[in-house]
Amino acid sequence: MPSARNGHLINRQLTVTTAVALLCVGALSACGPNDDKGGQDAGKTAAPTATGTAAPATTGAAPTATGTGGTGGAPKGSIPAAAWMSARSIPMDETYHWAELARVAKPVTGDAATFKGMELCHTPVAKDDAWLFTGKAAARAALNEGGAEHWTAQQTLVYHGDPRPSSGAKQATNLAYAHLVEAVKNCGQSLPGATVKVASADDAPYFAATVTAPGPDGTTVTLHEYAVAAGGSVSELAVFARAKAGAQPKDAWKAPEDRYVGTGMTAPLCEALPGC
Repeated sequence: MPSARNGHLINRQLTVTTAVALLCVGALSACGPNDDKGGQDAGKTAAPTATGTAAPATTGAAPTATGTGGTGGAPKGSIPAAAWMSARSIPMDETYHWAELARVAKPVTGDAATFKGMELCHTPVAKDDAWLFTGKAAARAALNEGGAEHWTAQQTLVYHGDPRPSSGAKQATNLAYAHLVEAVKNCGQSLPGATVKVASADDAPYFAATVTAPGPDGTTVTLHEYAVAAGGSVSELAVFARAKAGAQPKDAWKAPEDRYVGTGMTAPLCEALPGC
């Protein structure tokens, strides 16, 4: 008969094995994307000259749902300023010279944070899944240079907690990420007339896709969607523009390779949050 100590060790091993399996399924373990597929698309450029962000005041400190901390001049909020990606890593920065997202970030109020990809594709958050998009903290930052026919950059972060003590935070992160990715992939089914081109490989540690969708006012919306999950957080970067049906946005699309955008999103999360 196994001792109580052996039983405890077996249970602990099973928990670790389960967490590792979930990590592999969600493709969350890598902090440096290495998929080259995104580099084949038109409009891609070399790596941005600066992809880092300022270090947080306390490296690895976890945010809280009602926290008031902030660094680097960011507004008070529950997500550390260092968790936001650098403006230099955002597509179209060469044209717009984006301001830093951390400076305009605001906590998300309400029951759940809606990712742009899910919103555009008419995929509402189910009542039973609302907790996946609330987390312990959620925030959004948006930059718009000149209105609808110009590109808007928006990053949304949902933090579920430090994934190291238990598998709960990691499971929630995996599920929220999976919901977002599937919503974008299936946009053509949920929104008639929408087309989706997935640029990232299935095993890439980031998701990248381009969605073209009809707007309710007869316009066409073009969305470049990026998503990663790391450090107990799901991060979405949506860069989108609205133009007359059949027309293109006023400014031609320019972006780093998708893998560099993915790294630009993941690296700050790993730097600012624990358990990456």
